[in-house]
Amino acid sequence: MSMIRIGVDAYGGDNAPEAVIEGALFALKNNYLSRDELVIIGNDLSNDFLESLKGVEVVPAKNLVTNDTKPTDVLKLEESSMYIGCKYLKEKKLDAFVSAGNTGALLASGTFIAGRLEGIKRPALVLALPSKSNKPKILVDAGANAEVKAEHFYDFAREGIAYAKFLDIEKPRVAILNIGSEEEKGSTLIKDAYNLLKGFSNLNFVGFVEAREIFDDTCDVIVTDGFTGNNVLKTIEGTAYFILHELKTTIKNGGLFTKLGALFLKGSLKSLINKIDYRSYGGTFFLGINGILVKAHGSSDAEAISNAIFVATKAAKFDLLSKIEL
Repeated sequence: MSMIRIGVDAYGGDNAPEAVIEGALFALKNNYLSRDELVIIGNDLSNDFLESLKGVEVVPAKNLVTNDTKPTDVLKLEESSMYIGCKYLKEKKLDAFVSAGNTGALLASGTFIAGRLEGIKRPALVLALPSKSNKPKILVDAGANAEVKAEHFYDFAREGIAYAKFLDIEKPRVAILNIGSEEEKGSTLIKDAYNLLKGFSNLNFVGFVEAREIFDDTCDVIVTDGFTGNNVLKTIEGTAYFILHELKTTIKNGGLFTKLGALFLKGSLKSLINKIDYRSYGGTFFLGINGILVKAHGSSDAEAISNAIFVATKAAKFDLLSKIEL
């Protein structure tokens, strides 16, 4: 494969541009990519940062997109770092673009500036969740499309399958999230999506999966609408942090033996925390557009940005887009 190009939005996120540039430098230091492969979009940086980025292409752009920017408004901000990044995707000047900026604005930029892949009607947010089997579990759509039709579940399934293959899952099993496993359960939309997906021989479709089974080894790709998917994701995050909070409180208020037990379990607890720490995952992929778009968490620090650059680079080298069956 020829040299890849990974663009990074210098102004995306709550901690930009400092965390973004520090994350990019960390990615270079760890050889996630070379200076020739990195493109920083946004040039209103300190002299120290510009000096540290010698050998890296820095594209002039303005910091115009804020958390209050409406998704449709970003399409008019042609000098913004977000607009230019997605424009470069469309023009094949970039293989991947990483941004921790406004989610709605970024998804609008990806959809309408970079443009949809031919054969895909609804791009979607695709992410990996931990599971009991230690294999990642793919959730799609995680929040891009609140209102969908049954036919869009086929787009989501293909996007999820491609991402599963990127994560070394062979012959991924696809299931639809529902309130029960029986065929007669669910809304009209869910039943129509079920009847549609079971008719495609190219999908390893296994039926319905319930929310309580998300972490079980029942399937590899869970498809749902973006409204449901985003609520599932945030419920998981909230529950995980609540359990960790209660665990810390119990240890803090416990006696000597409780604290000694926690000391012996320190390594295991750290491993558990890392499983639910967004920084270790890098970012969420927005698949179905012309290019690889990685949405990093809005509060990303340098570590999270460097991990987002790492997964974007890996996906570009894997040629992820070609794995979406069109």
